[in-house]
Amino acid sequence: MTPNSANPNRFELCWVGATLDDPPVAPPVIVDGFVRRGELAGIGAPRGIGKSWVGFNLAALVGRGGGYLFGTLQVVRPERVLFFHGETPPWMAAQRWRMLQGTGSLRPEVADVFDRWRIRLVKTTRMFSLPDGPSRRSEETVEARMDERMRRAVEESGAGLVIIDPWATFYAGQENSNDETEAAVEQLRILAEDTGAAVVIIHHVGKGQDVRDAEDLWRGASRLADALSTRVTLLPRFTPQEAEKRRLSPGEARRHVSVRFLRRERATEGFNAVLGDDGWWSRIDFSPADGRGGNQPSVEEVVTALRVDGGEWPTLRAVIEALGCSPLAAGQALRRAKDAGFIRETEGPGGARRFVLEGCGEVGE
Repeated sequence: MTPNSANPNRFELCWVGATLDDPPVAPPVIVDGFVRRGELAGIGAPRGIGKSWVGFNLAALVGRGGGYLFGTLQVVRPERVLFFHGETPPWMAAQRWRMLQGTGSLRPEVADVFDRWRIRLVKTTRMFSLPDGPSRRSEETVEARMDERMRRAVEESGAGLVIIDPWATFYAGQENSNDETEAAVEQLRILAEDTGAAVVIIHHVGKGQDVRDAEDLWRGASRLADALSTRVTLLPRFTPQEAEKRRLSPGEARRHVSVRFLRRERATEGFNAVLGDDGWWSRIDFSPADGRGGNQPSVEEVVTALRVDGGEWPTLRAVIEALGCSPLAAGQALRRAKDAGFIRETEGPGGARRFVLEGCGEVGE
């Protein structure tokens, strides 16, 4: 049973007893912890932080039908993907696809769209008379109209996932108007409902940081974030002072983010992530499960942590603090990283053990 009634003059009443006897079937999951078919989801981040790379990662993984977004969220279902680019030119998109493809032979089922289209708003003013007097009143309504080529592309391609990057390029209404934003988002909801495709929008967040929830940073009308089933917000992990302390350049610091989730379904826990030189986002989590340091960091975790700290640990104590584990676990992890050729140990001031990142390639496959 659906809540949509065939009679426009009546609401459809969905009695809970009947729903429990014949529950609606949940749409299939595309990416666990993130999005199902037919849902609206969003990714928000400041400028220059790599949010478009999240869109490329998502499209590549779903188009291939496997893998983990951020190295964490499993792609459960393969789908054809339409990627609508509002800021990335064709030559840059081609470079990024080549970088993400690497030497692999599996080509993702992804189509780029560079044609410009808009969701436009039409305002209508209706004049009417009150029944108890000659005075007249006016009423203004807002209607959104989406380019028909958009729906046609989704239907003809059989896409199960649509990515719009960024929202501001394709939305022609007032950014701060809840009424206009709601009307525009409703067009995407209808598209998702009619075609079964999941729609993921990529959006900018504001500059302010003094908010209670990450979603409050999303730029423009609050109705945009409120309409989404899942909101993923990427926030800078380091302050400028922290980045300077770690000897990270502004560009390097922007690669490190805190990933926050807000979902209507089962909650997804946040984590830290880094954008690698190969264009892939991956999770970083050095904190031990018991808070005391009984875990064994992997070689990849050790190398990534060392990169975050500027490529050098001046003492063994710095290693322990960076990895968040016991001295024994830190020593074993360092030995594995040294044996693999990723870290070189030298003598520092006062005879301290100093650890330096070697100039080598990426860790892992």
